[in-house]
Amino acid sequence: MLNNLVKHLKDDRTTEEKILDAASMVFTKKGFAATRTEDIARQAGMNRALLHYYYRDKQTIFNIIFETRFSEFFKGLFVIFDAGNISFFEKIRRMIHHEINTLLKHPDLARFVINEIAQDPERLLKHGSKIGINPRILIEAFEKQTEEEIKNGTIRPIEGRMLLIHIMSLCLYPFVARPVLETLMQLNSEQFTALMERRKEETYEFIINSIKK
Repeated sequence: MLNNLVKHLKDDRTTEEKILDAASMVFTKKGFAATRTEDIARQAGMNRALLHYYYRDKQTIFNIIFETRFSEFFKGLFVIFDAGNISFFEKIRRMIHHEINTLLKHPDLARFVINEIAQDPERLLKHGSKIGINPRILIEAFEKQTEEEIKNGTIRPIEGRMLLIHIMSLCLYPFVARPVLETLMQLNSEQFTALMERRKEETYEFIINSIKK
């Protein structure tokens, strides 16, 4: 009986993940407003009744996706920048690895978030507040650490927010432009993933070489 219960719970999680992955793809392609629950059900390969058994409506699904992905992304960054026993350069390396790893795990995340935040820019702060995360605190912490490194003479003068934009842009762009890159560079999914794995250290070296004194 216990084995059956464990299997049932595992199957439930698998179905829920399948629905969330399908919804993320549909929201990315069509946007929240144009998406219907039947679109998500079709993408997930199930009927709408089964989808509603797990989730009441598309708003519920959207909130779960946004808040879960948001939490996974920003909590990871907070852990990195709260670490007091690693260098600033190592924090940048871990930040780059975290961003690219998260985007490899959730390929539609970048376009999904950008599309929806463009419709409602305050949504980022609203959802962050709901789960106890304020991205502005992260930005302020990064700016402060950048200023300290400049004073210590380890990096050239640069605005912390500008450095953060450089890092985020280099990590995010390939995923936002993935369909274009795969077409122009004739990459399949496995080749794109391999390219992004190599890009982690390439991006780190590029950033560090640009700011090191």
